[in-house]
This record gives sequence, C-alpha cells and structure tokens, in this order.
Amino acid sequence: MRLRALSSLFVCLWLVGCAAPPAAENAEAKKPALPDLPTPIAEDVKFPKPNRKSIEVVPAKLLGYEFLGGGNLASYEAGKQKYKLFAIRCRSAQQAGSYIFDIKSQLKNPSFVASYGGYFSEMPEGPVFVFAKGNYIGGIVGLSEQDAIQTGKEFAARL
Repeated sequence: MRLRALSSLFVCLWLVGCAAPPAAENAEAKKPALPDLPTPIAEDVKFPKPNRKSIEVVPAKLLGYEFLGGGNLASYEAGKQKYKLFAIRCRSAQQAGSYIFDIKSQLKNPSFVASYGGYFSEMPEGPVFVFAKGNYIGGIVGLSEQDAIQTGKEFAARL
C-alpha cells in the first residue's frame, strides 16, 4: 500500500514537472549561443584587393550583431557603391555548417541561395548574404542579392 502511494506521488510530481517548464528556459532556448570560435586573426589574403578600402579584425559581434562572432571585416567602395565582406573562422567545417543555421534563425525572412548553400536577408543595416565555405562563414553586406552572388564568387573561392 505504501509503495503504491509513493509511486502515485512520483507520477504526480513528474506530470507537474513536465506540464510547466520555467519560462526563462524557453526564452534561452530560442536564442542560439555562439559556438566556441577560435580567436580572430588577420587574414587579409582571404579578401579580394580590388576596391578594398580597409580591413580590420573584430574581436566579437561583427556588424554589431550578437549572433555573429569575431572575425575579419573589410570595407569596399566601387564608384558610389559601398559594401562590406566579412569572414568568421570556425574550428571545423561541421561547426561552420551548424553555425550557418544559427545565423539563419536570427535573420528576418531569409531566402535560401542554393548555389552557395547560404541565405540572403534584408536587415536594418542593409541587405546581408551569408554562407558557409569549409571552416568559414562568409558574408556580404550592402549589395543586392544578384550583386552579392557575383561579388561572392571570388570571395568564396578564397575562403
């Protein structure tokens, strides 16, 4: 009899625990954590030289976004068109592949670009195109989707 009462109590407690998870856990689950990325280093050779105005190492929050880790950010100017390229080095291709999905979940209405396996989105800072290549995440900010795809060809080949 006593065993039956204890098992009933255990089942009731288990049901209560399953029915109402804490709200804080749900909020944390929606926000992806940054993967453990290596320390950013200067990798100028990864960025095309024509029209490049500057390049810098950003320790964290590339472009000011919480969901982007540290990496390299290069500014370009071609006529009146200004845009930026960025590269984030991951520890492996597998890490880059999973990280691109974390980035995608933070973009507003991303569209899939099959030729790169990446995503294009309109953000407050302008259009953003991101893709994974090897153990890198590459990105282009400030160009239309078609221009980003064309500009990204040489950039992706260097990553």
